Amino acid sequence: MSKIGPLIQRYAKQELRNSNAIFSLGLYLVGITYLTYLLSGQNTADSTWNTLLWIVIFFGAIHQTSRSFEFESGDYFFYYQSIAGPRETIVAKLIYNSLYLLVLSITAWALFTLFYGNAVYNPLIFALGLALGCIGFSAILTLANGIAERSGKNATLSSILAIPLTIPLLKIVSAINIQAMVGAPLEEVREMIGSLFALDLAIGLLAYLLFPYLWQD
Repeated sequence: MSKIGPLIQRYAKQELRNSNAIFSLGLYLVGITYLTYLLSGQNTADSTWNTLLWIVIFFGAIHQTSRSFEFESGDYFFYYQSIAGPRETIVAKLIYNSLYLLVLSITAWALFTLFYGNAVYNPLIFALGLALGCIGFSAILTLANGIAERSGKNATLSSILAIPLTIPLLKIVSAINIQAMVGAPLEEVREMIGSLFALDLAIGLLAYLLFPYLWQD
């Protein structure tokens, strides 16, 4: 497991070298947030605010995780096989993508606050929902794209695998965020947070156990 830290650093350096991808993602966040602001108007209900936020985050997550294994394709696959095992690779990918999506979601939250105003009465619960949601999205989409990459870059397969898992995740996260927006105390959402944490743990464990079979040539 000592290889996980260096792998995460390597992924971050690769991402920083790819300035076009970072610029396009930033442009997407600002552009889509401003576009929804223009189309929906400034007075937006809490449920609509939350729905629009997660639409922005969800498609940003797809954009990021779809590139998860672009540096492990072709000849690079054999190089990464020689420097790290499959379990270290998938753990590093999950941690890196979770952190990346967390930054993305916080940025989207800040932009929504800028354009629409602050609609969150309990930011701690809202942030916790965002964090657990990012971890869940990272696990689902990273595993799905790993399977698609090793099966000939089949995007249809990735979608078929990811959609059934993202729907319950989105429902739980959305419910937690709505409760945070109306100012519900932690005691009222503790069960939903526990369910979301258990779902993230189960999906992460599934990715950890299945990835070594995908990593075989």
